[in-house]
Amino acid sequence: MEYNDFLDDGMEEKAKNFEQLLNSGDNFFYDNDELSRIIDYYFDFDLLQNATKAIEFGEKLYPFESYYQIKKSELYMAQRNINSAIKLLEKYRQIEPQNVEIFKLLGDCYSMSLQYKRAMEMYLFANNLDTSDEEILVRLIRINFILGKDKKAMSYLNSIPLELLKDELSIQELTKLFIDLNMYDHAHTYLQKIIDHDPYNYNAWYFVGLIFQRQEKNNEAIDAYEYCIAIDEQNTMGQLGKGNCLMELGKYTEAITFLKSSLDNDETDAEVHCNIAECYENLKDYTAAKFNYHKSLEINPNLSDAYFGIATIYKKNQEWKAAEKNLLKAISIDRYEVMYLIELAEIYLILENKDRCYFNYDQAVKIDSETIEILLDFAHAKFELGDIKEAIQLLLDNIEHYDDDARIFYRIASYTFTIGENEKGYNFLHEALKMNPKEYILLYEFAPFLEHNQNITNIIDIYIN
Repeated sequence: MEYNDFLDDGMEEKAKNFEQLLNSGDNFFYDNDELSRIIDYYFDFDLLQNATKAIEFGEKLYPFESYYQIKKSELYMAQRNINSAIKLLEKYRQIEPQNVEIFKLLGDCYSMSLQYKRAMEMYLFANNLDTSDEEILVRLIRINFILGKDKKAMSYLNSIPLELLKDELSIQELTKLFIDLNMYDHAHTYLQKIIDHDPYNYNAWYFVGLIFQRQEKNNEAIDAYEYCIAIDEQNTMGQLGKGNCLMELGKYTEAITFLKSSLDNDETDAEVHCNIAECYENLKDYTAAKFNYHKSLEINPNLSDAYFGIATIYKKNQEWKAAEKNLLKAISIDRYEVMYLIELAEIYLILENKDRCYFNYDQAVKIDSETIEILLDFAHAKFELGDIKEAIQLLLDNIEHYDDDARIFYRIASYTFTIGENEKGYNFLHEALKMNPKEYILLYEFAPFLEHNQNITNIIDIYIN
Protein backbone atom coordinates (compact mmCIF):
# COMPACT_ATOMS: atom_id res chain seq x y z
CA MET A 1 0.00 0.00 0.00
CA GLU A 2 1.21 3.47 -0.87
CA TYR A 3 1.81 6.06 1.81
CA ASN A 4 -0.85 8.34 0.31
CA ASP A 5 -3.43 5.56 0.57
CA PHE A 6 -3.02 5.61 4.32
CA LEU A 7 -3.16 9.41 4.41
CA ASP A 8 -6.40 9.43 2.42
CA ASP A 9 -7.85 7.00 4.90
CA GLY A 10 -6.76 9.19 7.83
CA MET A 11 -4.53 6.48 9.30
CA GLU A 12 -1.71 8.83 10.23
CA GLU A 13 -4.10 10.96 12.32
CA LYS A 14 -5.73 7.90 13.85
CA ALA A 15 -2.34 6.50 14.84
CA LYS A 16 -1.37 9.81 16.46
CA ASN A 17 -4.61 9.89 18.44
CA PHE A 18 -4.02 6.31 19.60
CA GLU A 19 -0.47 7.16 20.68
CA GLN A 20 -1.69 10.17 22.68
CA LEU A 21 -4.19 7.97 24.51
CA LEU A 22 -1.52 5.35 25.15
CA ASN A 23 0.95 7.92 26.50
CA SER A 24 -1.67 9.49 28.78
CA GLY A 25 -1.57 6.46 31.07
CA ASP A 26 -5.36 6.39 31.32
CA ASN A 27 -7.41 3.24 30.90
CA PHE A 28 -9.37 3.31 27.67
CA PHE A 29 -11.19 1.02 25.27
CA TYR A 30 -10.29 0.72 21.60
CA ASP A 31 -12.22 -0.96 18.80
CA ASN A 32 -10.59 -4.23 17.73
CA ASP A 33 -10.81 -3.58 13.97
CA GLU A 34 -9.50 -0.03 14.34
CA LEU A 35 -6.56 -1.17 16.47
CA SER A 36 -5.75 -3.90 13.93
CA ARG A 37 -5.60 -1.32 11.15
CA ILE A 38 -3.28 0.89 13.20
CA ILE A 39 -0.93 -2.04 13.83
CA ASP A 40 -0.93 -2.87 10.11
CA TYR A 41 -0.09 0.80 9.44
CA TYR A 42 2.90 0.57 11.80
CA PHE A 43 4.17 -2.58 10.09
CA ASP A 44 3.81 -1.11 6.61
CA PHE A 45 6.07 1.78 7.57
CA ASP A 46 8.49 -0.21 9.81
CA LEU A 47 7.43 1.63 12.95
CA LEU A 48 8.28 -1.43 15.03
CA GLN A 49 8.46 0.26 18.45
CA ASN A 50 4.97 1.68 17.96
CA ALA A 51 3.77 -1.70 16.72
CA THR A 52 5.17 -3.39 19.86
CA LYS A 53 3.24 -1.07 22.18
CA ALA A 54 0.04 -1.42 20.17
CA ILE A 55 0.30 -5.24 20.14
CA GLU A 56 0.87 -5.31 23.91
CA PHE A 57 -2.19 -3.10 24.39
CA GLY A 58 -4.25 -5.32 22.10
CA GLU A 59 -3.18 -8.49 23.95
CA LYS A 60 -4.43 -7.05 27.24
CA LEU A 61 -7.70 -5.78 25.78
CA TYR A 62 -8.41 -8.87 23.61
CA PRO A 63 -6.53 -11.80 25.25
CA PHE A 64 -8.29 -14.44 23.13
CA GLU A 65 -7.81 -12.70 19.78
CA SER A 66 -5.20 -14.60 17.70
CA TYR A 67 -4.51 -11.59 15.47
CA TYR A 68 -2.25 -10.03 18.10
CA GLN A 69 -0.26 -13.24 18.52
CA ILE A 70 0.22 -13.50 14.77
CA LYS A 71 1.39 -9.89 14.67
CA LYS A 72 3.74 -10.56 17.58
CA SER A 73 5.29 -13.38 15.54
CA GLU A 74 5.73 -10.95 12.61
CA LEU A 75 7.43 -8.59 15.05
CA TYR A 76 9.82 -11.37 16.09
CA MET A 77 10.55 -12.04 12.42
CA ALA A 78 11.28 -8.37 11.74
CA GLN A 79 13.69 -8.45 14.69
CA ARG A 80 15.31 -11.65 13.27
CA ASN A 81 14.18 -13.58 16.36
CA ILE A 82 13.04 -16.51 14.25
CA ASN A 83 12.99 -19.17 16.98
CA SER A 84 10.55 -17.15 19.11
CA ALA A 85 8.36 -16.58 16.07
CA ILE A 86 8.28 -20.32 15.25
CA LYS A 87 7.51 -21.24 18.87
CA LEU A 88 4.57 -18.83 19.02
CA LEU A 89 3.20 -19.77 15.59
CA GLU A 90 3.47 -23.52 16.25
CA LYS A 91 1.43 -22.99 19.44
CA TYR A 92 -1.33 -21.12 17.60
CA ARG A 93 -1.22 -23.57 14.71
CA GLN A 94 -2.65 -26.15 17.13
CA ILE A 95 -5.32 -23.71 18.31
CA GLU A 96 -6.34 -22.53 14.82
CA PRO A 97 -5.48 -25.34 12.36
CA GLN A 98 -7.46 -23.65 9.57
CA ASN A 99 -5.67 -20.28 9.78
CA VAL A 100 -3.86 -19.83 6.46
CA GLU A 101 -1.84 -16.85 7.71
CA ILE A 102 -0.21 -18.94 10.45
CA PHE A 103 0.98 -21.55 7.94
CA LYS A 104 2.30 -18.87 5.56
CA LEU A 105 4.28 -17.20 8.33
CA LEU A 106 5.59 -20.53 9.60
CA GLY A 107 6.77 -21.29 6.07
CA ASP A 108 8.50 -17.91 5.96
CA CYS A 109 10.20 -18.58 9.31
CA TYR A 110 11.47 -21.99 8.24
CA SER A 111 12.62 -20.53 4.94
CA MET A 112 14.50 -17.73 6.74
CA SER A 113 16.22 -20.35 8.92
CA LEU A 114 17.09 -22.36 5.76
CA GLN A 115 14.78 -25.26 6.71
CA TYR A 116 13.39 -25.39 3.20
CA LYS A 117 11.68 -28.79 3.31
CA ARG A 118 9.86 -27.78 6.48
CA ALA A 119 8.94 -24.49 4.82
CA MET A 120 7.56 -26.42 1.84
CA GLU A 121 5.33 -28.43 4.20
CA MET A 122 3.87 -25.27 5.69
CA TYR A 123 3.22 -23.66 2.32
CA LEU A 124 1.54 -26.83 1.05
CA PHE A 125 -0.70 -26.86 4.13
CA ALA A 126 -1.60 -23.24 3.42
CA ASN A 127 -2.22 -24.00 -0.26
CA ASN A 128 -4.55 -26.88 0.63
CA LEU A 129 -6.55 -24.49 2.83
CA ASP A 130 -6.73 -21.83 0.12
CA THR A 131 -5.77 -22.80 -3.42
CA SER A 132 -6.53 -19.33 -4.77
CA ASP A 133 -4.09 -17.40 -2.54
CA GLU A 134 -1.53 -15.96 -4.93
CA GLU A 135 0.95 -15.16 -2.12
CA ILE A 136 1.16 -18.87 -1.26
CA LEU A 137 1.78 -19.78 -4.91
CA VAL A 138 4.64 -17.26 -5.11
CA ARG A 139 6.17 -18.79 -1.98
CA LEU A 140 5.84 -22.29 -3.46
CA ILE A 141 7.53 -21.10 -6.64
CA ARG A 142 10.43 -19.68 -4.60
CA ILE A 143 10.91 -22.79 -2.44
CA ASN A 144 10.79 -25.17 -5.39
CA PHE A 145 13.38 -23.13 -7.27
CA ILE A 146 15.62 -23.08 -4.18
CA LEU A 147 15.31 -26.87 -3.87
CA GLY A 148 16.15 -27.28 -7.57
CA LYS A 149 12.63 -28.38 -8.53
CA ASP A 150 12.37 -26.01 -11.47
CA LYS A 151 9.59 -27.87 -13.31
CA LYS A 152 7.40 -27.91 -10.20
CA ALA A 153 8.11 -24.21 -9.64
CA MET A 154 7.10 -23.41 -13.21
CA SER A 155 3.92 -25.47 -12.85
CA TYR A 156 2.91 -23.28 -9.91
CA LEU A 157 3.79 -20.18 -11.92
CA ASN A 158 1.66 -21.38 -14.83
CA SER A 159 -1.25 -22.05 -12.46
CA ILE A 160 -1.52 -18.36 -11.55
CA PRO A 161 -4.26 -16.75 -13.72
CA LEU A 162 -2.97 -14.25 -16.25
CA GLU A 163 -5.01 -11.43 -14.73
CA LEU A 164 -3.22 -11.97 -11.42
CA LEU A 165 0.16 -12.25 -13.14
CA LYS A 166 -0.44 -8.83 -14.70
CA ASP A 167 -1.15 -7.26 -11.31
CA GLU A 168 1.42 -4.67 -10.24
CA LEU A 169 2.25 -6.44 -6.95
CA SER A 170 2.58 -9.82 -8.71
CA ILE A 171 5.03 -8.41 -11.26
CA GLN A 172 7.06 -6.84 -8.47
CA GLU A 173 7.06 -9.95 -6.27
CA LEU A 174 7.83 -12.48 -9.01
CA THR A 175 10.51 -10.35 -10.66
CA LYS A 176 12.16 -9.83 -7.27
CA LEU A 177 12.09 -13.60 -6.76
CA PHE A 178 13.85 -14.23 -10.08
CA ILE A 179 16.41 -11.48 -9.34
CA ASP A 180 17.14 -12.93 -5.89
CA LEU A 181 17.73 -16.35 -7.45
CA ASN A 182 19.72 -14.93 -10.42
CA MET A 183 17.20 -16.51 -12.77
CA TYR A 184 17.20 -13.77 -15.37
CA ASP A 185 16.05 -15.98 -18.25
CA HIS A 186 12.96 -17.00 -16.27
CA ALA A 187 12.33 -13.33 -15.47
CA HIS A 188 12.50 -12.37 -19.14
CA THR A 189 10.16 -15.24 -20.11
CA TYR A 190 7.63 -14.27 -17.46
CA LEU A 191 7.70 -10.55 -18.27
CA GLN A 192 7.51 -11.20 -22.02
CA LYS A 193 4.37 -13.26 -21.39
CA ILE A 194 2.82 -10.23 -19.68
CA ILE A 195 3.91 -7.87 -22.48
CA ASP A 196 2.59 -10.20 -25.19
CA HIS A 197 -0.88 -9.94 -23.63
CA ASP A 198 -0.59 -6.33 -22.50
CA PRO A 199 1.98 -4.35 -24.58
CA TYR A 200 1.25 -1.17 -22.62
CA ASN A 201 1.91 -2.63 -19.20
CA TYR A 202 4.23 0.00 -17.74
CA ASN A 203 5.37 -2.18 -14.81
CA ALA A 204 6.35 -5.11 -17.02
CA TRP A 205 8.49 -2.85 -19.22
CA TYR A 206 10.05 -1.24 -16.15
CA PHE A 207 11.10 -4.60 -14.74
CA VAL A 208 12.42 -5.73 -18.12
CA GLY A 209 14.67 -2.68 -17.90
CA LEU A 210 15.64 -3.53 -14.33
CA ILE A 211 16.55 -7.11 -15.28
CA PHE A 212 18.75 -5.92 -18.15
CA GLN A 213 20.32 -3.38 -15.79
CA ARG A 214 21.13 -6.14 -13.27
CA GLN A 215 22.76 -8.05 -16.11
CA GLU A 216 24.80 -4.91 -16.93
CA LYS A 217 23.14 -4.72 -20.35
CA ASN A 218 22.58 -1.00 -20.06
CA ASN A 219 21.70 -0.28 -23.69
CA GLU A 220 18.97 -2.92 -23.69
CA ALA A 221 17.77 -1.60 -20.33
CA ILE A 222 17.52 1.92 -21.74
CA ASP A 223 15.34 0.63 -24.61
CA ALA A 224 12.93 -0.91 -22.07
CA TYR A 225 12.90 2.19 -19.89
CA GLU A 226 12.10 4.30 -22.96
CA TYR A 227 8.95 2.21 -23.46
CA CYS A 228 8.04 3.03 -19.86
CA ILE A 229 8.47 6.74 -20.51
CA ALA A 230 6.49 6.54 -23.76
CA ILE A 231 3.61 4.75 -22.01
CA ASP A 232 3.52 7.06 -18.98
CA GLU A 233 5.62 10.22 -19.00
CA GLN A 234 4.44 11.13 -15.50
CA ASN A 235 5.73 7.94 -13.87
CA THR A 236 9.25 8.64 -12.72
CA MET A 237 10.62 5.09 -12.42
CA GLY A 238 11.45 4.81 -16.11
CA GLN A 239 13.21 8.18 -15.99
CA LEU A 240 15.24 7.04 -13.00
CA GLY A 241 16.17 3.72 -14.58
CA LYS A 242 17.28 5.35 -17.81
CA GLY A 243 19.25 7.98 -15.90
CA ASN A 244 21.09 5.34 -13.89
CA CYS A 245 21.95 3.36 -17.03
CA LEU A 246 23.26 6.46 -18.81
CA MET A 247 25.36 7.14 -15.73
CA GLU A 248 26.84 3.63 -15.91
CA LEU A 249 27.64 4.21 -19.59
CA GLY A 250 29.51 7.42 -18.71
CA LYS A 251 26.95 9.66 -20.45
CA TYR A 252 26.79 11.99 -17.47
CA THR A 253 25.15 15.04 -19.06
CA GLU A 254 22.26 12.98 -20.44
CA ALA A 255 22.03 11.06 -17.18
CA ILE A 256 21.58 14.27 -15.21
CA THR A 257 18.60 15.28 -17.39
CA PHE A 258 16.74 12.01 -16.76
CA LEU A 259 17.72 11.78 -13.08
CA LYS A 260 16.34 15.29 -12.51
CA SER A 261 13.13 14.28 -14.31
CA SER A 262 12.74 11.39 -11.85
CA LEU A 263 12.67 13.58 -8.73
CA ASP A 264 9.45 12.85 -6.83
CA ASN A 265 9.66 15.28 -3.90
CA ASP A 266 9.89 12.42 -1.40
CA GLU A 267 12.53 10.54 0.58
CA THR A 268 13.72 8.62 -2.50
CA ASP A 269 15.07 11.90 -3.88
CA ALA A 270 18.06 11.65 -1.51
CA GLU A 271 19.58 8.78 -3.52
CA VAL A 272 18.73 10.50 -6.80
CA HIS A 273 20.46 13.74 -5.76
CA CYS A 274 23.45 11.64 -4.74
CA ASN A 275 23.62 10.11 -8.24
CA ILE A 276 23.20 13.53 -9.85
CA ALA A 277 26.07 14.77 -7.70
CA GLU A 278 28.25 11.85 -8.80
CA CYS A 279 27.54 12.72 -12.45
CA TYR A 280 28.58 16.34 -11.86
CA GLU A 281 31.67 15.10 -10.05
CA ASN A 282 32.64 13.01 -13.07
CA LEU A 283 32.11 16.10 -15.23
CA LYS A 284 34.47 17.95 -12.82
CA ASP A 285 31.71 20.42 -11.92
CA TYR A 286 32.51 20.20 -8.22
CA THR A 287 30.27 23.12 -7.20
CA ALA A 288 27.16 21.45 -8.65
CA ALA A 289 28.28 18.10 -7.24
CA LYS A 290 28.62 19.48 -3.69
CA PHE A 291 25.27 21.26 -4.02
CA ASN A 292 23.51 17.99 -4.86
CA TYR A 293 25.34 15.99 -2.19
CA HIS A 294 24.21 18.56 0.38
CA LYS A 295 20.70 18.48 -1.09
CA SER A 296 20.57 14.72 -0.57
CA LEU A 297 21.66 15.18 3.07
CA GLU A 298 18.87 17.70 3.65
CA ILE A 299 16.44 14.93 2.71
CA ASN A 300 18.29 12.10 4.44
CA PRO A 301 20.96 13.17 6.97
CA ASN A 302 22.07 9.53 7.32
CA LEU A 303 23.04 8.95 3.70
CA SER A 304 26.65 7.89 4.09
CA ASP A 305 27.34 7.91 0.34
CA ALA A 306 26.67 11.66 0.25
CA TYR A 307 29.27 12.35 2.95
CA PHE A 308 31.66 10.10 1.07
CA GLY A 309 31.03 12.01 -2.17
CA ILE A 310 31.69 15.35 -0.46
CA ALA A 311 34.88 13.90 1.02
CA THR A 312 36.17 12.79 -2.39
CA ILE A 313 35.71 16.33 -3.74
CA TYR A 314 37.63 17.81 -0.83
CA LYS A 315 40.31 15.17 -1.34
CA LYS A 316 40.67 16.06 -5.03
CA ASN A 317 41.15 19.67 -3.95
CA GLN A 318 43.69 18.58 -1.32
CA GLU A 319 41.51 19.89 1.50
CA TRP A 320 42.52 17.08 3.79
CA LYS A 321 40.83 18.15 7.04
CA ALA A 322 37.45 18.69 5.36
CA ALA A 323 37.79 15.34 3.58
CA GLU A 324 38.68 13.64 6.88
CA LYS A 325 35.67 15.18 8.64
CA ASN A 326 33.21 13.94 6.02
CA LEU A 327 34.73 10.47 5.85
CA LEU A 328 34.51 10.12 9.61
CA LYS A 329 30.83 11.07 9.37
CA ALA A 330 30.27 8.48 6.62
CA ILE A 331 31.99 5.80 8.74
CA SER A 332 29.91 6.73 11.80
CA ILE A 333 26.82 5.89 9.72
CA ASP A 334 28.23 2.77 8.01
CA ARG A 335 31.34 1.44 9.70
CA TYR A 336 31.42 -1.70 7.55
CA GLU A 337 31.88 0.10 4.22
CA VAL A 338 35.46 -0.76 3.29
CA MET A 339 35.82 2.02 0.70
CA TYR A 340 35.29 4.69 3.37
CA LEU A 341 38.02 3.18 5.54
CA ILE A 342 40.47 2.92 2.64
CA GLU A 343 39.90 6.54 1.58
CA LEU A 344 40.43 7.72 5.15
CA ALA A 345 43.59 5.61 5.45
CA GLU A 346 44.91 7.19 2.24
CA ILE A 347 44.39 10.67 3.67
CA TYR A 348 46.27 9.72 6.82
CA LEU A 349 49.03 8.29 4.61
CA ILE A 350 49.34 11.64 2.85
CA LEU A 351 49.37 13.40 6.24
CA GLU A 352 51.94 10.81 7.46
CA ASN A 353 49.77 9.90 10.43
CA LYS A 354 50.94 6.30 10.87
CA ASP A 355 48.67 5.22 13.71
CA ARG A 356 45.44 6.34 12.08
CA CYS A 357 46.50 5.17 8.64
CA TYR A 358 47.37 1.68 9.89
CA PHE A 359 44.24 1.49 12.07
CA ASN A 360 41.88 2.15 9.16
CA TYR A 361 43.67 -0.23 6.79
CA ASP A 362 43.59 -2.88 9.52
CA GLN A 363 39.82 -2.41 9.93
CA ALA A 364 39.34 -2.67 6.17
CA VAL A 365 41.33 -5.92 5.96
CA LYS A 366 39.33 -7.42 8.85
CA ILE A 367 36.02 -6.57 7.16
CA ASP A 368 37.11 -7.74 3.69
CA SER A 369 39.82 -10.36 3.96
CA GLU A 370 39.02 -11.71 0.49
CA THR A 371 40.25 -8.70 -1.50
CA ILE A 372 44.02 -8.85 -1.88
CA GLU A 373 44.24 -5.25 -3.15
CA ILE A 374 43.36 -3.95 0.33
CA LEU A 375 46.18 -5.96 1.89
CA LEU A 376 48.65 -4.82 -0.77
CA ASP A 377 47.65 -1.18 -0.23
CA PHE A 378 48.08 -1.61 3.53
CA ALA A 379 51.54 -3.09 3.01
CA HIS A 380 52.53 -0.28 0.68
CA ALA A 381 51.39 2.32 3.21
CA LYS A 382 53.83 0.75 5.67
CA PHE A 383 56.48 0.76 2.95
CA GLU A 384 55.88 4.45 2.16
CA LEU A 385 56.03 5.39 5.83
CA GLY A 386 59.36 3.66 6.30
CA ASP A 387 58.17 0.47 8.02
CA ILE A 388 59.41 -1.86 5.28
CA LYS A 389 60.05 -4.86 7.52
CA GLU A 390 56.54 -4.49 8.96
CA ALA A 391 55.18 -4.38 5.40
CA ILE A 392 56.95 -7.64 4.57
CA GLN A 393 55.73 -9.28 7.77
CA LEU A 394 52.15 -8.20 7.08
CA LEU A 395 52.28 -9.90 3.68
CA LEU A 396 53.95 -13.02 5.09
CA ASP A 397 51.30 -13.26 7.84
CA ASN A 398 48.56 -13.34 5.19
CA ILE A 399 50.29 -15.18 2.34
CA GLU A 400 48.47 -18.47 2.99
CA HIS A 401 45.17 -16.78 2.07
CA TYR A 402 46.53 -15.67 -1.31
CA ASP A 403 49.09 -18.37 -2.14
CA ASP A 404 47.68 -18.72 -5.65
CA ASP A 405 48.12 -15.01 -6.47
CA ALA A 406 51.48 -14.01 -7.93
CA ARG A 407 51.05 -10.37 -6.90
CA ILE A 408 51.80 -11.00 -3.25
CA PHE A 409 55.00 -12.88 -4.16
CA TYR A 410 56.19 -10.11 -6.48
CA ARG A 411 55.47 -7.55 -3.78
CA ILE A 412 57.40 -9.44 -1.08
CA ALA A 413 60.28 -9.92 -3.52
CA SER A 414 60.47 -6.19 -4.33
CA TYR A 415 60.36 -5.20 -0.66
CA THR A 416 63.00 -7.72 0.40
CA PHE A 417 65.33 -6.63 -2.41
CA THR A 418 64.80 -3.04 -1.24
CA ILE A 419 66.17 -3.82 2.24
CA GLY A 420 69.05 -5.88 0.83
CA GLU A 421 67.77 -9.37 1.71
CA ASN A 422 68.61 -10.62 -1.78
CA GLU A 423 68.48 -14.37 -1.13
CA LYS A 424 64.93 -14.12 0.19
CA GLY A 425 64.10 -11.79 -2.68
CA TYR A 426 65.28 -14.32 -5.27
CA ASN A 427 63.20 -17.08 -3.62
CA PHE A 428 60.00 -15.06 -3.79
CA LEU A 429 60.79 -13.87 -7.32
CA HIS A 430 61.13 -17.48 -8.51
CA GLU A 431 57.76 -18.35 -6.89
CA ALA A 432 56.08 -15.36 -8.52
CA LEU A 433 57.53 -16.14 -11.96
CA LYS A 434 56.42 -19.78 -11.71
CA MET A 435 52.87 -18.62 -11.08
CA ASN A 436 52.61 -15.78 -13.60
CA PRO A 437 55.76 -14.76 -15.51
CA LYS A 438 53.84 -12.18 -17.59
CA GLU A 439 53.38 -9.98 -14.52
CA TYR A 440 57.13 -9.59 -13.88
CA ILE A 441 56.78 -5.82 -14.37
CA LEU A 442 55.20 -5.74 -10.88
CA LEU A 443 58.66 -6.32 -9.43
CA TYR A 444 59.94 -3.10 -11.00
CA GLU A 445 56.85 -1.12 -10.07
CA PHE A 446 57.82 -1.20 -6.40
CA ALA A 447 61.59 -1.62 -6.80
CA PRO A 448 62.51 0.30 -9.99
CA PHE A 449 66.22 0.15 -9.19
CA LEU A 450 66.14 -3.57 -10.13
CA GLU A 451 65.45 -2.86 -13.83
CA HIS A 452 69.16 -2.68 -14.56
CA ASN A 453 70.09 -5.71 -12.44
CA GLN A 454 71.40 -8.26 -14.95
CA ASN A 455 70.95 -11.27 -12.64
CA ILE A 456 67.26 -10.51 -12.24
CA THR A 457 66.87 -9.86 -15.99
CA ASN A 458 68.43 -13.28 -16.70
CA ILE A 459 66.09 -15.02 -14.25
CA ILE A 460 63.02 -13.36 -15.78
CA ASP A 461 64.18 -14.30 -19.28
CA ILE A 462 64.28 -17.98 -18.26
CA TYR A 463 60.56 -17.91 -17.41
CA ILE A 464 59.23 -15.73 -20.22
CA ASN A 465 61.18 -17.25 -23.12
